[in-house]
Amino acid sequence: MDEKRRFNRIDDSVFLSYKTIKEAELDELLSSLKGSSGQWQKIQSSLAEIDGRINELLPKLDGALPEVASLFQLLNSKVQILGSVITRGEGDSGGDIHLKPSHKISLSAGGVSFHAPDSVRVHDHLEISLTLFPECYFIKAVGRVVSCREALPSAPEFNKLVAVDWVYLDEGDREYTVAHVLKKQAEESRQADTAS
Repeated sequence: MDEKRRFNRIDDSVFLSYKTIKEAELDELLSSLKGSSGQWQKIQSSLAEIDGRINELLPKLDGALPEVASLFQLLNSKVQILGSVITRGEGDSGGDIHLKPSHKISLSAGGVSFHAPDSVRVHDHLEISLTLFPECYFIKAVGRVVSCREALPSAPEFNKLVAVDWVYLDEGDREYTVAHVLKKQAEESRQADTAS
């Protein structure tokens, strides 16, 4: 139990995808992630930050200058399309390209746990992509499965609870994760104080 509490952790809603990495591919993936030093993630995060700023300003601008607001909405659509291409690696994103949370997780700077539809083996390595909200901060990491067990599902088909310790998480992403966790904890504490 102490092992799980090395870092502050929160329950959060994120966009999450993962895939199992074969042992033979692990070194190459780690080298690739370390070599890029999170460049694609940083680009995605920068695009998401611009998107967020535009979304904050649009309501104020729409009443005063509707044509300018329309221009910014078009530019914002471009940002979202570029972000979609970078995140998913594909150009045809279809109609709705807004990224939305897909999983409820437990997150810390040391790892993550989430519900999954299929079992994974303990000690397997996973390549995990996370997008944290509301900032749309994108993280790509590698983790090692420390447990996988039956659990009450978050959705009917998601009845496995997978716990993962980070094997590789870019230092900037780790720092961002710590700040995100602390910010969420402070928000939850304020909400609890307000409710009581």
